[in-house]
Amino acid sequence: MEIIHKVKEKMPDIVLTTDIIVGFPGETEEDFEALCEFIKETEFDRLGAFPYSPEDGTRAALMERVDSDVAQHRAELIMGIQADVMEEFSTNMIGETLDVFFEDIDEKSGFGIGRCYADSPDIDWQVFFDNWHSFTPGTIIPVFIRDTAEGNLIGSAVTED
Repeated sequence: MEIIHKVKEKMPDIVLTTDIIVGFPGETEEDFEALCEFIKETEFDRLGAFPYSPEDGTRAALMERVDSDVAQHRAELIMGIQADVMEEFSTNMIGETLDVFFEDIDEKSGFGIGRCYADSPDIDWQVFFDNWHSFTPGTIIPVFIRDTAEGNLIGSAVTED
């Protein structure tokens, strides 16, 4: 883990992400506990945890597997461990101006919605911003981050006015 932390210190723009499947056939309670410790030590910037689901035609689908409720609970536990790390990552962005890919406009809030270099579509959190009216969706725009809300970044598009 020391190597990972040294790389992140020297290259802060690198985002360490992973997706994890829990409850795979043969996974024991000890395996799961070791996985939890690994996640705590590694401090992934972004992480998704998903319960195993069998795929027809695979050897794993024929194997005895962890109960689906247990697998779902394990995925939720992993995301609970990860929540503090991801919140810290977002909090550290406050005061920064990020290049954000402007995706859409949220009908309810009226905010622009986008993603920064750390966010994968449909997986990670988003950037919500006001002052977007001089920009169009599909462009990359500078957004000053002033807050977070449930891990999402909140900011204002930076204009030349």
